Amino acid sequence: MAQIGPKPLTIYYFPTSFSSQKVLFALYEKDVNFERKLVNLFSGQHNEPWYVRLNPDGAHIPVLKHDDKIITEPSATVNYIDKLIGTGPILVPDGNSELGRNVAEFRKKLDGIAVDVLTYGIILHPHLSPSGCHISGAVQTSMKENFARRLQLLTELVTKHPDLRDAYLAKSQLAAQKYDIINDEAQVKCHMDDLEKTFKEVEQQLKKIKEASRDIADETWLFGPMFTAADISLAVLLNRLTLLGLDSHYFSQDKYPFIHAYHQQVQTRPAFQVIQKEISNLQLSLIWENLKAASPYIATVTGIGVAAGLGFIIYKYLKR
Repeated sequence: MAQIGPKPLTIYYFPTSFSSQKVLFALYEKDVNFERKLVNLFSGQHNEPWYVRLNPDGAHIPVLKHDDKIITEPSATVNYIDKLIGTGPILVPDGNSELGRNVAEFRKKLDGIAVDVLTYGIILHPHLSPSGCHISGAVQTSMKENFARRLQLLTELVTKHPDLRDAYLAKSQLAAQKYDIINDEAQVKCHMDDLEKTFKEVEQQLKKIKEASRDIADETWLFGPMFTAADISLAVLLNRLTLLGLDSHYFSQDKYPFIHAYHQQVQTRPAFQVIQKEISNLQLSLIWENLKAASPYIATVTGIGVAAGLGFIIYKYLKR
């Protein structure tokens, strides 16, 4: 595993966050040792003063911290990780090369997709999903309630924390804009139509590469046998669309066979599987975070007895 000098990278993230998954993908592809700081989106930690001070201008989770450097934009974070770590695949090819320019162009196209509009749009307008959203009903309810309360919460935080007034005002303005878009079914459909155009381009690109590389490699990605940051963007997007029940609409085997095959292939990649495992373990992580907050003693005392007791508490919690 790659080491980053005396101080490791610190990532403030949440496993189900779309942008977090891009950064996690890069970290696992490069096999980087990093420190994890969970920012619980369900409990609104991303709006707490300590996090807003860390990321006053950003609308994203995650945040990367390395020594005195703080990076809040997901694409810039992936670039930083790739440049810093010499091992693993080259995710961001030289921008002066043809490959580098092509990767940058596709990343810009894929990263420009308003995934939050699609996600909340499907939750608020479930009939837009052909096979139905696969996010659990309880989580969908929580997301809808948090989304509805977001503007009011941010307005209250402006008053409570005057030193962060500008940051909270910016967040509240963005929340108001998103609220109007997501509640308007016509606008959500417009975003879905735009995505259809993008996927036509992706299908043509994958087809071209597959046909050109037929005698070179069995496993090809957006730009050949080399897995790049553009592939990270596409892989995470396909996974989110599947979660929303939109896979049959955007990349069914009949409609877009090359994207469909790509999606099957990327699921076998170790980095993808590690992220999915982390998401599946999220409930245990949240219980642990809650226990630490309730009792610092649990977080600091070690030993078999404490571990066994914690295991029993978690077991009983999950059996409720």
